[in-house]
Amino acid sequence: MIIRENTQKVSMPVNIFEKYKMDSIAYFDIETTGFKKEEDNIILISLGWYINQESFNIKQYYAENLYEEKELLNAFGKDIEGFATWCSYNGLAFDEPFIKFRFQKNNLQYDVPNKHIDLYRLIRPYYKQLGIDRCNLKTVEKFIGIEREDTIDGGLSVELYNKYLQTSSEDLKEKIMLHNYEDVLNLPQIFHLIYKVDNSEEITRVDAITEKQKRYLSFLMEKNNIKIDKKLKKISKKAASKIIDSILKGTVDNDKLEDIIKNSY
Repeated sequence: MIIRENTQKVSMPVNIFEKYKMDSIAYFDIETTGFKKEEDNIILISLGWYINQESFNIKQYYAENLYEEKELLNAFGKDIEGFATWCSYNGLAFDEPFIKFRFQKNNLQYDVPNKHIDLYRLIRPYYKQLGIDRCNLKTVEKFIGIEREDTIDGGLSVELYNKYLQTSSEDLKEKIMLHNYEDVLNLPQIFHLIYKVDNSEEITRVDAITEKQKRYLSFLMEKNNIKIDKKLKKISKKAASKIIDSILKGTVDNDKLEDIIKNSY
């Protein structure tokens, strides 16, 4: 297994850095041999975190063969346990469940962060209003002015890794590692868009909560002494409906209601 660590300058404005407590977040991305967590392996993880407002550290764990997955996960697990929050791009649907299953498959017991900031889910309801053509990571990166050195996509990295297993090519390894490295390196900069959405009165989601839902939900929250850490107008109709239904059925736990919002993007 290869473990590589590097620090780069990724400075953020103080207001954004402090608002989202960016120095307490673990930024991560994985590469796998396929989409089935029950059958496929994790072959690379990149984990990033801020040392200070300008210095961003990235640690990579690369499996030189499929038998090194457990060693890779063990090293990553020890490092991730110190964080309460992690951040990804579409990781709630793919990366997090994949990691959790592979931990279990390899008989490893590590506590992953409780809070997951999935930037994809935060941007998706607003990307058209923001003027972004599509909501995939590379399109969002280009929109905010990021130019990648890496030239491959996640699908191609699977093919390249299979070739690497046959050849042990240094060039192939570097291409795969660079791709995953830049996936994590660029995550913090997407918080510029998140900040813009959070602080704009004009940018509203296309499936926003209705006025009727908002009034009724506000009434229920006040009646049950519930405080949700999100502006109601930023909640979707789907999430509002689920929250109202949950409160009427007796759920007043803030964390459970926040989970409804998180999973109803």
